Amino acid sequence: MRMSLAGLGTAAVLLACGPELPRSVKPVGQSGVDVWPDVAAPLPARHDGRRDAALIVSVEDYTHLPDRPGAHAVAGAWYRYLHDVRGLPHRRIRWLRAPGGPEAVGAALSKMHWRVKRDATLWLIVIGHAGTPIGGSPVLLGPSASASDWRGGIPLGPVLRFAGHGMHRELVAVLDGCLPEGTAHRGSSGLAAPGLPSPPDYAAPQRMTVSEVSAGLIAMVEETLMRVMEDTVQRGREPADAVMFTPGLGAHCRERLPGTDTPALSYLLLGALRGWADADRNTRVSAVEALRHIDLLLRAGAHKDPERPRPQARGSDLTLARGVSERGPSPTGGHSPVDEATLLADGGQFIDERMQKIDRGRFTLGCRSRRDPDCEADEQPARQVHLDSFMIDRHEVTWKDYAACVAGGGCSTIATARCEVWTGDAFVRGAALAPAFLGEDHPVVCATWQQAGDYCAWKGKRLPTEAEWERAARGPEARAQYPWGDSPPTCARAHTHECGATTAPIGQHPAGASPDGVHDLAGNASEWVADWYDKRAYRHDSRRNPAGPQRGEVRVVRGGSYYDGLGNLRTSYRYGLSPQWGYGTVGFRCAR
Repeated sequence: MRMSLAGLGTAAVLLACGPELPRSVKPVGQSGVDVWPDVAAPLPARHDGRRDAALIVSVEDYTHLPDRPGAHAVAGAWYRYLHDVRGLPHRRIRWLRAPGGPEAVGAALSKMHWRVKRDATLWLIVIGHAGTPIGGSPVLLGPSASASDWRGGIPLGPVLRFAGHGMHRELVAVLDGCLPEGTAHRGSSGLAAPGLPSPPDYAAPQRMTVSEVSAGLIAMVEETLMRVMEDTVQRGREPADAVMFTPGLGAHCRERLPGTDTPALSYLLLGALRGWADADRNTRVSAVEALRHIDLLLRAGAHKDPERPRPQARGSDLTLARGVSERGPSPTGGHSPVDEATLLADGGQFIDERMQKIDRGRFTLGCRSRRDPDCEADEQPARQVHLDSFMIDRHEVTWKDYAACVAGGGCSTIATARCEVWTGDAFVRGAALAPAFLGEDHPVVCATWQQAGDYCAWKGKRLPTEAEWERAARGPEARAQYPWGDSPPTCARAHTHECGATTAPIGQHPAGASPDGVHDLAGNASEWVADWYDKRAYRHDSRRNPAGPQRGEVRVVRGGSYYDGLGNLRTSYRYGLSPQWGYGTVGFRCAR
């Protein structure tokens, strides 16, 4: 490995109470020429992250697979950056080199999860060989993994599930790993950028391991999950705003920095936080800016490669660094004669989760007849309920979104033969949807309740409960009849039967958004939610995180559609439909 690692492992760089860190991480090319800057070089200390916490996991030496040169060095540079620049104390940074297994990672994450402060950021940096089995959770391959045997690996699904929920405000996850050439595992697909799963059901923890993992490993994972779940229950389980970076899928995944053996994603993201990605020179670096710069630098070094790298990020466009000014390498300077416009074509992808966080608290669920003369019996009695914090999609799921799920193997094709379609005269099962419904930016309709749930699960989310949906529509005060207030609907506020005979593109009625900025909760398409329908549910359901009856015959649908009149657009209006069928008036959105 040609990398300058002066001082790594020497007492001269041993920080008080901290690990031995590299004084220099400056990759050099195969010819021995320095071509990349030093990401361990000192920066002005800002100490704006003193309330943060971090878990760093690195695997460099493998028994049966090629080693991952530079993994520990770059991980050490991350440690130095987090401590020296952002001001994290040593007790709130944990670095695991060649971790022993899921139990060690779970215990370390539990400790950091406890130490991260409210409204701060939890950092998760993972460097090593990694992959995602089709339909499975991403896995960090352990030191003893082989090309065909991943036993001893660390399933990252439980790690992400836990790290993504707590009292901290943000999660930044960097999953830096690909599969070495020739490694296969039941259709593995490189390293996906997964959506954050919802917190698990405490009574029935999920097993997020690949099928080859032994029963002993499953037991360790479940034991760890139960321990960290108890911690989560004590501290609350609010979802964090999150962004996750990965180096790409399959042949488009890139482990190495061009011309070197250095781990690419973690090195380049660390450089981005030093200021390299600050394209608009405002001294701040956002997640989108960071991904764009990483993508350009990787692709500049592979401009003749037909399977160009496509790094990914998924989540919220968080501000990752402030007050930075260091200028980094140019994508077109010294690496490639290719111009930037060419590099941008068909490049990396930032997957915006487009979710709105709703803070925990109480609100009034149901209809008060004194304020709303249209109250119906199943909307009463109105009562105060408490909801934990949750995230909900700002927009309804579109045909384009759903098509991506079908292409990715997570969803089945919508069958219009099982859909009740309004023809203008009557609802007809199996009638064709007019082409005007099928615009890629229109809400997807005709999905069954199960198909809606499958899509949300593929995104690492779930359908919202009925109470969550109503809280998102009403806002914290929960007084208005409609998401925008008590004023009657107009075509500027909602897409109703007076505004068109089909659905409309999502987000076209900003005047009708809810107080929290969630769109199309009245009109366009009605929406499936998670609950079974019971007309007397409000008389018996829990007052804390109500989830509806345990069983039933029909599922709840909320929000009026393009077909509906004024009464069906009210935030408290509710009804049920058979989950076995799709409906041309019903779409959905997801929560977590």
